[in-house]
Amino acid sequence: MSDLTATVELLAAERDIDRALKLYCRGIDRRDGELVRSVYHDDAIDDHGGAFHGGPDAYVEWVMEHLLHFDSTMHTLHNSLIDVDGDTARVESYCVAHHVRPTDSDELIMDVFGCRYIDRFENRPGAGWRIAHRIVVREWRLRQPMLSEAEQPRGFARSRRDRSDLSYMGRLPARGEDSVAGMLSRWWPASDLA
Repeated sequence: MSDLTATVELLAAERDIDRALKLYCRGIDRRDGELVRSVYHDDAIDDHGGAFHGGPDAYVEWVMEHLLHFDSTMHTLHNSLIDVDGDTARVESYCVAHHVRPTDSDELIMDVFGCRYIDRFENRPGAGWRIAHRIVVREWRLRQPMLSEAEQPRGFARSRRDRSDLSYMGRLPARGEDSVAGMLSRWWPASDLA
């Protein structure tokens, strides 16, 4: 294998792994269990500390239920180190997970969790690069009050925690087509855009 071919294969592997990491975060934040499940091999293990340890189907069932406690979540990846060795890769990804939950009043609370995903990815025929084993390493956690819903910025499209979210829209309007507001009004009630 030439150096150029090896470099191209390495870059393709890193791109596929990076995409799987991002799809995982999107799936979690949109509560899209099918998308979350798609980044794991069938015999994978997910270890979320004392909260969950098991296979991907049970993990998806558990995490989709667990996410119902929150009005919104946002998992952001930071540093990712991907070390590919043939058809396996050791991957360390820094993540900050924001979890917004309601209170008995109009106030909102944000739980912020700093963690690292330590993953073994495997490239298998017919499946490609997927997680074979994940361990979530806790770094820190904090809780902070947020502005009430009434004080949140107005005029923006609202986040959705399912496939009706704007990120699933096939395309955004091109110049000269419907305005973004007009197009969005077909997807969301006007009260959500106020």
